[in-house]
Amino acid sequence: MPAGGTVISIQRKASQPASATPTPAPVSSPTPAVFGAGLRPSDAQIDEAQLVFPTAVLARRPPPYTIPLSINPNDHYWLGRPIPSDHRNYDHESYPYGQDLVLPQQTPYPVHHGLDFPNDPGTPILASSSGTVLWAGSMLDTGNGINYYGNAILILHDWQWLDQDVYTLYAHALELFVQVGDHVEQGQLLAGVGASGQVSGSHLHLEVRVGRNDYYSTRNPALWLAPFEGYGTLAGRLSDQWGQMIPNARVGVYPENVVTAARFRRTYVSNTVVPDEVWQENFVVGDLPAGRYTVVLATAEGTYRQSVEILPGQTTFLTVQTGYRYEPTSTPTPTPAVTP
Repeated sequence: MPAGGTVISIQRKASQPASATPTPAPVSSPTPAVFGAGLRPSDAQIDEAQLVFPTAVLARRPPPYTIPLSINPNDHYWLGRPIPSDHRNYDHESYPYGQDLVLPQQTPYPVHHGLDFPNDPGTPILASSSGTVLWAGSMLDTGNGINYYGNAILILHDWQWLDQDVYTLYAHALELFVQVGDHVEQGQLLAGVGASGQVSGSHLHLEVRVGRNDYYSTRNPALWLAPFEGYGTLAGRLSDQWGQMIPNARVGVYPENVVTAARFRRTYVSNTVVPDEVWQENFVVGDLPAGRYTVVLATAEGTYRQSVEILPGQTTFLTVQTGYRYEPTSTPTPTPAVTP
């Protein structure tokens, strides 16, 4: 078990998180084939108007911890917030990492491989850490030529994680202020928030890629961004009696002694979502004020509850192993969770 984590096991204790990372099936990647150049506002490609993200409502939160932060040796909070503290620098919960999104007026969205930060056009986008700009321009999918990311910036960072390169990608920008080959420092201005590419409103899409510059080599940014001061992160793994991860189960996080709203997620919905090398999680809830919470995990076969303590500046890890075998061919319908 990762140090400092919380573990429950319904049938038997889950083993130490494995070091191996699942290998997704080969797929076409939207990684660009050639480097681009920065665009001016008049060149930005705007594909869709406001559909999902309303005008961002700023809720002031404490500043993030100083990075790098690794109170728990299994944590790697090495990235700063990509949006300044006087704007919305926390993600939009309606479309979290590892989830899909279905809207009545649109076709279903793909599984999300990043975090979204809705902000007004022109809001500064900042480098999360130091590194070299590998891409700055309009990014087309090499498989089908669609401009999903719009105006994007890709940075190869100066450091590695477990001997692997780490990249961050900043998408849907309006105007770019860096060029390919530039070396940037953490907090440096990269671009302005925009709505270029295939979007549902003005926002920044942030990805963390580990090992390869590839859409299917992403990791959950919530395990990389330093929490706010006094806040922590909940990560966990829901698996069946054979240790196989259960997708798309409902996760509810209800405060016990903390004044904050309940939070909701689902476990990662697809095996294309790669878990962290250390944690091997299939759900994450970031930016939780430190304190005690009740976690409710609901599947078609049952509901599981556990009280956990979220510690400031680190990740609390929860494992739940059910007493049944998950069958991938069936589509479980999670039962509604009852508020404790």
